[in-house]
Amino acid sequence: MFSNGFQLVYRADDRDPNDFHLLWKEEALTMRRMGIAVHTTPLAESSLLMFRGGNDLVKAAYEQDVRYINGYAQMVQYLKMSSYLPLIHDLSIPTFFTDELDREVIVEIEKRGWKKAFIKKDVKALEHIEEGKSVWPLTAFEEMKRLYAEMQIEGPFAIRQFVEKEVIEEEERYWVLNGNIYHRHNTVPDVVREAARRLNKLGSRYYTIDATPQFVVEVNPGESSDRHAVNSAELFASWIKKEFAS
Repeated sequence: MFSNGFQLVYRADDRDPNDFHLLWKEEALTMRRMGIAVHTTPLAESSLLMFRGGNDLVKAAYEQDVRYINGYAQMVQYLKMSSYLPLIHDLSIPTFFTDELDREVIVEIEKRGWKKAFIKKDVKALEHIEEGKSVWPLTAFEEMKRLYAEMQIEGPFAIRQFVEKEVIEEEERYWVLNGNIYHRHNTVPDVVREAARRLNKLGSRYYTIDATPQFVVEVNPGESSDRHAVNSAELFASWIKKEFAS
């Protein structure tokens, strides 16, 4: 273990609490090979903890141990679009928020001249179900509301101007660790630098910014953000080691 007592806590396998969950196993073992303390539970001798493994597990972990580098309240600030987007609204896709999906929303969409709108319920879209499920008018409001009710997702609806797929495909993931921005090519657009400058004020020591060279698409907490397959486990581990375990 490094002298500063830094340790990564990864989500455990559902059947074996001493093994890493399959989704995180490669990354966890790579961290360990690079000399970082990695376990599925906090060690008594660790003084600084970082959690990796999903939003649904973070609250319980953080409430049980004050050694985590972020608090749960901080993590949530980067999870909820309604929390972080006001800080970077001019750097992102045009968006407005509403508590209800009704005729007034359609009027506002049409007033803005949008032919389509991408609709996300604060922390979750519907695209994991089927492509286009979060896009109005491809999917009716009633179906969206039914699906979100089944998922028990809380928070306001984010109504966003629809951006064509070929534009979104230019999106890259940038990791912000201790206020420093990391990317595999070490190329960081000005829009990402400005977004990080503002978002750092929310207090997280590690989070992600997904952006094209022109605008920010979304922000996510580091606890649950995958590193994207384009970023090797070795590269990601080198960033963590440099910022927290050196």
